[in-house]
Amino acid sequence: MDAEDALQNKKFPRLPKTIVRRLPQLPQGRTKHQWLDAAPSFQLQAPRLEKDSEIGSSGGLSRGGVSRSQSQVPEDSQSREAGIAAEPSRYQGGGQTKPKSDRELFRSKLVSIITQQESASGPPVLDDTNPPAFGPLTSAEKDILRYHYYIKNGIDTKHVATMDDSWLENVMTLVPTPLKRLTDTIEVLSNEMREDYLLSVKKAIVDFVLRDPRDKHENKVKDLPSHRAELEVVPKPWRKSFLHAQNMMRDKLHTINPTMLSVLDLWQVSYKNLRLIDVEEFRSLKQSMELTFFEQSARKHVICARETLLKKWYIEVQQIYYQGNKRKLLPSINHACKLQSFFNCAATLMTQQLQSLALESIRDYTRLIIKDKLVLDQTTIRLHPDFKDFEAVMLKVYHLMLDAICVVQRVETTLYTEWPGSQTPGALKPVVLPEILEARMAEVRQMIQAESTLPLRHVRNYDKYAALVTRQADEDVEQFLREKHPFQETMMEVTRYQQLSDEIQYNCAKVVRLGMFEVHCVELINALVRRAEGICQKLVAQMLEDHQVINRQLCVEFEKIAVKALSTPPNTQELMELKAYVDQVETKEMPLLEKTLLESKTRLCFLVDYTSLSPEDMRLNRDTFQWHARMPSIFADHREMVREKTEQYQEGLKLRCERFVEELEGYRKQVEEFVTFGDLAELNKYLKKAQALSAKLDTAMEKIEGFNQEEEAYDWPVSQYPQRKEIQDRLMPYLRLYETASEFQSCHRAWLEGPLTSVNPDKVETEVGNYWRALYKLEKTFQDSPQALNIATAMKAEVEGFKEHIPLVQVLCNPGLRDRHWDAMTEVVGFPLKPEDDRACVANFLPLGLEAHLSSFEGISEAASKEYSLEKAMEKMMVEWNGMEFGLLPYRETGTSILSSVEEVQTLLDDHIVKTQTMRSSPFIKPFENEIREWEEKLLLLQEILDEWLKVQATWLYLEPIFSSPDIMAQMPEEGRRFTTVDKNWRDTMKQVSLSHVPLHRKDKGEEEQVFIQPIAWRQRAVLSNQRGPPRRYFKAEFSAAVPPQRHSKG
Repeated sequence: MDAEDALQNKKFPRLPKTIVRRLPQLPQGRTKHQWLDAAPSFQLQAPRLEKDSEIGSSGGLSRGGVSRSQSQVPEDSQSREAGIAAEPSRYQGGGQTKPKSDRELFRSKLVSIITQQESASGPPVLDDTNPPAFGPLTSAEKDILRYHYYIKNGIDTKHVATMDDSWLENVMTLVPTPLKRLTDTIEVLSNEMREDYLLSVKKAIVDFVLRDPRDKHENKVKDLPSHRAELEVVPKPWRKSFLHAQNMMRDKLHTINPTMLSVLDLWQVSYKNLRLIDVEEFRSLKQSMELTFFEQSARKHVICARETLLKKWYIEVQQIYYQGNKRKLLPSINHACKLQSFFNCAATLMTQQLQSLALESIRDYTRLIIKDKLVLDQTTIRLHPDFKDFEAVMLKVYHLMLDAICVVQRVETTLYTEWPGSQTPGALKPVVLPEILEARMAEVRQMIQAESTLPLRHVRNYDKYAALVTRQADEDVEQFLREKHPFQETMMEVTRYQQLSDEIQYNCAKVVRLGMFEVHCVELINALVRRAEGICQKLVAQMLEDHQVINRQLCVEFEKIAVKALSTPPNTQELMELKAYVDQVETKEMPLLEKTLLESKTRLCFLVDYTSLSPEDMRLNRDTFQWHARMPSIFADHREMVREKTEQYQEGLKLRCERFVEELEGYRKQVEEFVTFGDLAELNKYLKKAQALSAKLDTAMEKIEGFNQEEEAYDWPVSQYPQRKEIQDRLMPYLRLYETASEFQSCHRAWLEGPLTSVNPDKVETEVGNYWRALYKLEKTFQDSPQALNIATAMKAEVEGFKEHIPLVQVLCNPGLRDRHWDAMTEVVGFPLKPEDDRACVANFLPLGLEAHLSSFEGISEAASKEYSLEKAMEKMMVEWNGMEFGLLPYRETGTSILSSVEEVQTLLDDHIVKTQTMRSSPFIKPFENEIREWEEKLLLLQEILDEWLKVQATWLYLEPIFSSPDIMAQMPEEGRRFTTVDKNWRDTMKQVSLSHVPLHRKDKGEEEQVFIQPIAWRQRAVLSNQRGPPRRYFKAEFSAAVPPQRHSKG
């Protein structure tokens, strides 16, 4: 037997042929009753017992005494006594019947014993049947006590046959398999059954002895059934009716036709044990079945049974009727009605046989041991196949059996080529009542439901692995890995999941037999083990990856230290930095790297137990430890290199300091050349030379700082170079002169030749002032340098010349000038001044001699500036309304909204109204008078709309709860109609606002709603004044709760 067979037998053991072997064998001491130890008070063989030495003082025998006395009795006496005591038991058990004389002898002896006891000791009294202390016993009570005493103590059970073990075997076949494990309970119940059996046998013996033989015939007559008693009547009064019924059965029902009897005999002899499902074949299997195998086998059995019916039974039935036709046992074909009736009877008989086949097959179709599997489906443990599949397949067999018996044709369809009847015969239609089928199917469902509890309970054994089943463990591990825990914690997690995997793999049962199911857990266990090992591998992989990263970092750090320590510094500064770096590495970084290397060693020792290292990993581990071993020699080479470079760079420093002094002397000579530069046309050339020399002096300063750093590194005295500061101070006045002159020339061209719109008059005035002051200071500085003084004086004069045109520039370049202003200036000078295009510049107006009209131009320019300010202020107000929206709040469940949070709109509106009214009073508003008036009207209109809107909203909020009541609408129909109009307008308005969220000008609609809504409010107040107080209070409370605080306008 293979492993699967063993697992199947373990889960669903078959009942052995001798079940008595599995029943508890009770020892005699445990099954002995109390009355076995008590000596009987009567004497079976008085003459011989008197001689026995074991007789007690009361005349009774002990159990041992009886045994010794019996051993001395001759063989014929012993056999006779055994026959007396054991006869009733053997008779009931199916043994041979003793002669009548033996029974009479047994009865006479038993009667003598009873009589002897009554005369010797009077009425028997049992320990547990003592009469009550009050009053004497009646005659009936004495008879009952005597009867029970005879049963308990009057019969020696030594000669009574014990209960047959086959009876216990039959009982145990009816006990469900799970209950057979309760051996203690079975043992107690078996003892109880044996005791009840012995008590019943003793009671039967006593009843047999006490029964009067004369009542035997009377009881037999009394117990005779009524139909049997009717047969005793002579003569028979019902003879004619019997013959009439016999003829009716022969001619109409055909039940006594020989062919019918032959068909019935054929079924009872040859096909009575035929079943659509061969249950015995399933029971003979040594292993459990999978559901698919069971379904295929059941289908095969049904097909085989159907073939037997069609190819054997149906052919034999057909042959019976064929032979009966030849022997003229069938009605003639000329009598179509009688022939139809005959074959209806045949069809009924065959249908009844098919029905019995179906019913017997359904009854024998009992629960079978079927293999089930526990599988892991994503995040749940499920049984495969599940119990619904079991139920569907097992119930499907019933339909297969019913379909198999419905394919048999009526026998006349093959006996006659042309049927004389009016209807063409078809197939047999055996009927299995739905109640029977449903009862059997319900039994299967109940059985599957009952048997499913154990597998489902077994599934709960895996609840402790719920984290693996639901993949919560994967999420926990992912979270654990994201949090970057230390190596020790990760190692503990790996150990925990590895132990969990070992526990699942070695402690969980692979195959468990639970009732009718044999649950195979191998697939589930393997899946859980794979998940646990997958988590371990994920953790180990992360540990290996971290280990590799850390080792690579160690290698990179060691290599970085080695490369930098052995690198050649190009100068003293880097030499000092390198020396300090290596010192820091040796004192601080190397201990940390060695500690990390020790941790890497610990990780490596752990990882080799859980994973296989690739050649690359092994090479990386080798390189890491080799780098550490090479570091002492690297530091020694570094110190030797530092010593050599220190000597080399000290010599180089001395040489560079000498050359730098020579460079400073050259810079001094270049500064002396600027005294001779006085040509204004060469100004750009002078500026470039001064800037170049200034850059060289800045570089010289950097060199000095570098020399000082090197000298400090070598602990030398710091050198000072004062000549560099002297050269710098001598150069700076020339540099400022050239830069100021060059900048003024560039700006002068831009102011005169650039477009009027690109010139800022205020900025021009400020910059011209700055240039004049700078040149004035430089003019004072160059008193000892005539050439430079000439340049400064010439540039100062040029600045002063442009300074005279600044008032005209301020007028011409005013950004507020419009066409009306140019027209006014044209009227002042008498000729056109308005620029024809954007390319007009200040230089175009200088030759026109406009300085004489400058006073008039300044007034026009000032007015243009004021008007420009007002224009910008008005544009700013318009821009501020771009992002302003109404706030809407849904009102209850009315489907509309109300205004809310209008404070921001109201504040901005008030501020703009004040600003607009202030601007209207300005004397410079005339050019924008129409625009500002329209803007003011627009703001006032918005204020009025907002006021009307809030008023209508307040009244609507007050009336809407009132007119939503049908009673109010009925009392005030006219006002209700008007409110309906107002309500529609209100909802339309709020719908438009909800679409745009911008202030709308709806003054006309608001006034119209006010006209409608005021009479409604008046009429409503009049009606409410005639009502009782509570409704009005209700309306007011409703209004107070519905209306949020609103801000109304000042109007």
